[in-house]
Amino acid sequence: MENNRYTNIGKGSIVEGGIFVRFPELVPASLDNYWNSKKHKKLLIVGESNYFEDDVDSVFKDPKAWYSGADKQHLIPEEKKKDVSNYKGYKTFDRLCKSMNEVLNETLCEHVYEEAMFYNYFLRPATVRKNNKSFKKDCTQLDRDVAGSALCGIIDLDRPDVVIFVSKYAHSEFRKHLESNGLSYNIPIDFVNHPAHPASWHHRNGNGKQKFERLLRKYWIAE
Repeated sequence: MENNRYTNIGKGSIVEGGIFVRFPELVPASLDNYWNSKKHKKLLIVGESNYFEDDVDSVFKDPKAWYSGADKQHLIPEEKKKDVSNYKGYKTFDRLCKSMNEVLNETLCEHVYEEAMFYNYFLRPATVRKNNKSFKKDCTQLDRDVAGSALCGIIDLDRPDVVIFVSKYAHSEFRKHLESNGLSYNIPIDFVNHPAHPASWHHRNGNGKQKFERLLRKYWIAE
């Protein structure tokens, strides 16, 4: 889908000019099978965030400068644009693809965006502190407002049948955004553990692989 379909999301009240006009590299990733597949419904998979190291030439540590500052030359450096793209294949999500293929009983996708839509919830990169890349330590109310508004805009526009977060924290923050703004969606919105952590992903009674495949079978497979 063309990036310009997202230009009006968050325009004016959240980010002047539009969230994805300011950050075109961060648009959701999807290919034709998200929209046209007869094998499954429309699935939106939501990660947590990207991250930047301290030496990146960017204003990412300053929320106001990142979302609304006049300096647009130091947002996402040229050498980082490919890294933050949701169209980039992430090795950590190979386990998601494996489950999606198993549920469909076919080998269809190597990257999640080939059969689903993929998107990172928080639009400002996390810092790295003692190998901690979670966005939770960096999150401000401005981050919450922008992230919630952006995802609501995406859901309204792209009409997924099911939304699965691969971040319990991002899922919790989105739920809070919906509640505080009196919003709701009549679709399943759930979370599973991040597949990068084998112990929690493969835990038999946890929120990993088994839950992901259960959600896929219940809500994603076409009737």
